[in-house]
Amino acid sequence: MDLVVTIPRKLLRRRFVKETMTLQMGSFATFGIQFLASVVIANALGVPLYGAFGIAWNLFDLVSTVANLAVGQALITRLAAAVSRGDREESSNLIAYSIKIGLIVGLIQAAVGLLGAGWLGALLGYDPRVSELARMLFLIPAFAVAFNTVVLALQSSRQAARLTLLENGVLIGTSVMNAAAVALGGGIQGLIYTTALAPLLASLVALALYNATFQQAGLPSPVTVVRASLRVPIRRYFSFSVWISADKSFAKLIALAPITLLGMLSRESEVAYFRLGYNLMNFLSVPISPIARNLYAALSQVALKQGPGGLGRALGRATILGGLVSVAGSAAMALASPYVLRLYSAEYAPVQFVIYALWLRFALLGFGVGLGPIYQVLNVMKLAIVTKIVPALIMLGVGWTVIGQHGAVGAAWTLVSAYLVGDLVNALLVPWLLRRAAGTR
Repeated sequence: MDLVVTIPRKLLRRRFVKETMTLQMGSFATFGIQFLASVVIANALGVPLYGAFGIAWNLFDLVSTVANLAVGQALITRLAAAVSRGDREESSNLIAYSIKIGLIVGLIQAAVGLLGAGWLGALLGYDPRVSELARMLFLIPAFAVAFNTVVLALQSSRQAARLTLLENGVLIGTSVMNAAAVALGGGIQGLIYTTALAPLLASLVALALYNATFQQAGLPSPVTVVRASLRVPIRRYFSFSVWISADKSFAKLIALAPITLLGMLSRESEVAYFRLGYNLMNFLSVPISPIARNLYAALSQVALKQGPGGLGRALGRATILGGLVSVAGSAAMALASPYVLRLYSAEYAPVQFVIYALWLRFALLGFGVGLGPIYQVLNVMKLAIVTKIVPALIMLGVGWTVIGQHGAVGAAWTLVSAYLVGDLVNALLVPWLLRRAAGTR
């Protein structure tokens, strides 16, 4: 009986556990709002238009992923280490670099999308009307630069409460805006406009929050960051960040492949079925994503203070925790899905088969919670990219045949197979990397 009380008490004393729980509580509240918004949007648009929006978003996502060679969360471990050391100059340079590269890439993406969305869609065989819908979405990366940079700064300085407030507040606001736009008669066009403009509002809120909290968080002032952005050269961090971002982009391309192939080889309705089924199963990202994201900063600091031995123990605990969460959560959703789908119109009934097909992928999801952070902390990002080659070949090669014949269910089967191979490779590789790191210390 004492263990029942003592173990949770000891866990709650750990900063990592408390921060993760803070992020998770906010994420669960947000998921509830997002779920209700998805019900409103899917029922109001109907299967064909919901599928058309999925293809338009996929086109934007493809271009954004290919362009993301030095932006995003690539700098988090370095920034976390700089904040931990109290190195304000390095912190300023890293944040300034994120802003500078983000703006450059964002503006290029906006130009490519606004001028070439139709051509890109035709290249993939998409309906020209869907490609036109995607044009406005290409403004998102430029609008979101400030928001993404503030999230990076708060995450690196382990400001869990403020990060939760910012991210979940923005997600809830965006969900409400999107649902309102569709429910009030704006249709798919209204959904596109609110989706594109919400990041601009989010950036304004993020800047206000950063300005109010940077001193307490141990971060550089906005004025210092602006000055640093004028002098920090792009080449200073590019070689470091490019491999991390390339790894993330490669992983994202694999994840986008099912809808890309469905858009090319099947009907919009099949895109709608897969997108809705995947989004419902992806509720597991609610408890798991905070664990993964918090690990970037936490493992970076563990590596500095405790070395490879402490790093391995911390990764092991996170892997067990993430695995238990994903197995339990995926089983619960598979059992509850027939009742959840009653909230959607009858035309979404085929989504049930997609959910069952995706079950194994999401059951294993949590066991890989530390893969991104551990490769980054050990600075072996080229190897991380190599591990994704075989899953990508399965997704694109096998997927071309299976998805063409079996639609959304075929896409789910292929995705599960590709990720299962990747999981097996990592299960063998990561322990060897940790032993090698311990041997060279």
